[in-house]
Amino acid sequence: MIQGFAMLGYLVVLLGLGLGAAFAMGLSGLIYFGATRGIDSIPYEIIVQRVVAGIDSFTLLAIPMFIFVGHLMNESGATTRLFTFAKDLVSPMRGGLAQVNVLASMLFAGMSGSGTADAAGLGNIEIRAMREANYDDRTTIGVTVASSLIGPIIPPSIPAILYAILAQVSATDMLLAGILPGLLMAAALMLLSAWHARRFNYPRGSFPGLARLWASFLSAFGALLTPVILLGGIMLGIFTATEAAAVAGLWAFFLATVLYRSMGLRAVIGVLRRSTYDSATIMFILGCSAVLAWILTRVKLPTTIATWLIGLSDSPAVIMLLVMVFLLAIGCFMSVAVAINILTPILVPIMVLYGFDPVHFGIIMIMLLVIGEATPPFGMVLYVITNISGRPFEFVVAAALPFLLAILVVVILVALFPPLALWLPSLVR
Repeated sequence: MIQGFAMLGYLVVLLGLGLGAAFAMGLSGLIYFGATRGIDSIPYEIIVQRVVAGIDSFTLLAIPMFIFVGHLMNESGATTRLFTFAKDLVSPMRGGLAQVNVLASMLFAGMSGSGTADAAGLGNIEIRAMREANYDDRTTIGVTVASSLIGPIIPPSIPAILYAILAQVSATDMLLAGILPGLLMAAALMLLSAWHARRFNYPRGSFPGLARLWASFLSAFGALLTPVILLGGIMLGIFTATEAAAVAGLWAFFLATVLYRSMGLRAVIGVLRRSTYDSATIMFILGCSAVLAWILTRVKLPTTIATWLIGLSDSPAVIMLLVMVFLLAIGCFMSVAVAINILTPILVPIMVLYGFDPVHFGIIMIMLLVIGEATPPFGMVLYVITNISGRPFEFVVAAALPFLLAILVVVILVALFPPLALWLPSLVR
């Protein structure tokens, strides 16, 4: 047990020194074996086997395909088509461009599965359009940051796939469980945007006419079909979550090269290279985290922490609250993927012991960690939007805070009412 806590201490120190997450986790494992067995007796063969076993999963094939889809949609111009359609649809509302911002991000979330991809792909378009309409920069930047966080919640969700592997739950259940919470996030942001519109008397856009609305819908129709194909196929039992990722990849390739004709073979190869690099990074982290999880299980650290928590309180509600506060704090310092890899093997057995459904807890965990993408000091979405907007980092943080609080309210609702996450998965079981 003491060695387990010591290994987590090594990990924290190495991460604090700026070492990459995968290297920090792998090196922590080596230090553990060196301290307990001696440097000459480190079981390298077993470590390699655990690394390979950590990524030897059919479900994990979905991750590179979803990454490929997100990059391809960004490069093919699908984001611009989605934004134009969303703008024509809701811009006649007061403060309509703020609603467009949220709606476009929600639609793009059904293709990218990444908050950073949303911020990089749609953020520039959204901020430019709102500034041209004389929106206050606090609202403009705040809603852009917050709406980007819908991406990792609504399927396809890369964090949901990672969690499903590590928690040994159905990837299909995890993907479906994120739909209603993601829609609630969008609704909360749209309500807050409507309040801002009335408070600051933001302008209304003009209705573009049925002909233009129809034209923009047809232009975006192919991109809009992506989440329909994904979720429809999964819910109807036509294909699994992994197979859905492959189908989405083929559809995105067809859109970019045949329907939109916006990308040639050379451009697609460039997207494949970037997708391969991003996928390799995630897989390397996952393999090294498998070693970490194996060691933590051997030293019974989750059991020890569970016993300590039971000593604090035997109330599941209190334990959930403590874990939620902990995850919210961790999200400020770790990326979503790294935190899921490190914490899932520790926290899931504890939450199951207290009677929580692992799928329900998984959605809560992902939502809280995703908020960390927009909180200092390491929130990647903040840095992307800071670069795009040209505003100081501190200004972007302050602008995002009210909208992040709205998302936090949604997380609390999901925690209080498990059917918000579990109803859709129950329909396909």
